Amino acid sequence: MLNLKLLLYLSFFLLSDLLFLLPATAKPKVIFPVCPRSSISQLPQPPLSQTKPSIPSFWLTKDLFGAKLLETWFVNPDDTWVILVVNQLTWEKQEYMDIYKFINHFGRIAREYGYNLQICQPLQKKPIAAYFCEFETAPLNCYVEIKSRFSSSLFDRPKKFPFPTIK
Repeated sequence: MLNLKLLLYLSFFLLSDLLFLLPATAKPKVIFPVCPRSSISQLPQPPLSQTKPSIPSFWLTKDLFGAKLLETWFVNPDDTWVILVVNQLTWEKQEYMDIYKFINHFGRIAREYGYNLQICQPLQKKPIAAYFCEFETAPLNCYVEIKSRFSSSLFDRPKKFPFPTIK
């Protein structure tokens, strides 16, 4: 009889612990563009106009927050993602909080122009970080995803359906 009560209490505590492990809010299912697999010199150039402001404009943000880290950027052909290409050696030397600040600064600028942001390293197929928003929701929900050196991330999981795009 004692073992039965103990088993019931134990199962109750295990069940309650499992409930705390469930995520409070689900992240959107996202399809990230494939990172460019060509050398820096073969990538599209950042948008630059001599007659009007470049959209998106990361020039000042690059000078203030990413001069050593950012190699180049361009707008993906589907026109919803800005792809940043970073220096692999410099990226790997960064602390987590420095990476987060970098993503947050550039992500905020991309969001203001209506873009999602993806960060890639040269010749790598999968992104190493992203800042993406659900532009159709109010209030605007944005997420930061950083590929962990020690565990899996959204980039390692199969995606079921596309993320809503800007219209």
